[in-house]
Amino acid sequence: MAHQVSLLAYLQHGPPRLPIIDQGQSRDNTTNDKYSHEDIRSTRHWRSFNLNTILDQYQAVLTTCRIDDEAMPLTPPQAINSETGLRQRFSFYLNQRIRRALRSGFGFLNTNAMLGDQTIFIPDTAYYDPNLPSKTRPNRVPGDLKPSFKWSLNLLTSRIPMRVRQGKQCLSQVNFYMKQHEARYGFILTDAELVAIRCLDRNGNLELSDSIPWNTRGDESQPRLTVLLALWYLGMLASDNEQWHLP
Repeated sequence: MAHQVSLLAYLQHGPPRLPIIDQGQSRDNTTNDKYSHEDIRSTRHWRSFNLNTILDQYQAVLTTCRIDDEAMPLTPPQAINSETGLRQRFSFYLNQRIRRALRSGFGFLNTNAMLGDQTIFIPDTAYYDPNLPSKTRPNRVPGDLKPSFKWSLNLLTSRIPMRVRQGKQCLSQVNFYMKQHEARYGFILTDAELVAIRCLDRNGNLELSDSIPWNTRGDESQPRLTVLLALWYLGMLASDNEQWHLP
């Protein structure tokens, strides 16, 4: 019989650190005529994206909801050298866990008449309302997966202009997706960190969370803000029908 734990404990798992194969890959981020580093006018700190805020808002569901636990695989992970490799590791270590956690959280809220004006949606590498036509339904949390040799939060505070430009180029890509889907929330995930994004307007003014290390883990007695918990919380924020879309 599977061992059940609280949803909070389930979201305290962290994947192992991913080794990188350095093959002299390009450090440049994707360019496109539709977006540019110049689109990012300002970045501020998203101070409220933290463990205390999450627990204040969702402590009841996180500590009361029960879910079958599953340990992180102990096999040493395969090294990556590209975005494709990172996507494969995301799928292997995180994607199904996020889907299960959101499904359990929504189920608990619905059963206990706590759902309010929230949409129960299906996450994949996109978060969408399954009741809308597939060709028109927006991704409520657009994100981008980048190897750490292409992007890090530290690029934005570099003294080297070209590095700052690369940092903003990746942000402009996610910002474009967010405007395209009319979404307020987004993220960038690398093999080293997750950074959550909140779009303040349609003019390239963003709020960025603190860096959440890829392999952060905790437990129910001493919880930490893990990548799993952060992505679950982004799903909860985006399910709010009054708050998910851009102003």
